Amino acid sequence: MSAFLTLRVLHILLAAILVGATTATTLFIVPAMKDARAAGGQVMAAVGRRGYMAFMSSVSGLTTLTGIYLYWHFTSGFDPVISGSMSGRVFGTGGLAGILVTIIGGAVVGRNAKKVAAIMEKAGPMADGAEKSALLQEAAKCQQTMATYGKISLALMVIALVCMSVGHYL
Repeated sequence: MSAFLTLRVLHILLAAILVGATTATTLFIVPAMKDARAAGGQVMAAVGRRGYMAFMSSVSGLTTLTGIYLYWHFTSGFDPVISGSMSGRVFGTGGLAGILVTIIGGAVVGRNAKKVAAIMEKAGPMADGAEKSALLQEAAKCQQTMATYGKISLALMVIALVCMSVGHYL
């Protein structure tokens, strides 16, 4: 199999993992952790210790890098004529959506996930009181930010998936 086909298969597999993990995290795991309050935060901290954030960052980064290569290959080195064709614009729009997902995932969602994990690591063993309550409120704000930007990321992923699915046919 050629390098191009290998990278295309890798890109599709990575994107599938990324979309599935983001969907599960955004629609099910984060809301459940939010409902569970301190216990949910402890689970989030445990997930973080197992390398989930590093895993998601790696998958997202590799998906973006392989996508840039595929777009470069498709456009024969970013040739403006090919990039300006309908297929080039559709793939470019999908690629831009994917790049935005990577940026949002790392800069907003990932950063807030790390904050929640650290807060809950600290708050978990604390006795109930004002200090623990303040930490839980801070964690709740971070979880809300994660939920909002997770949904934005999912919408961008849908745009990317649709563009990649139809790009060759336009």
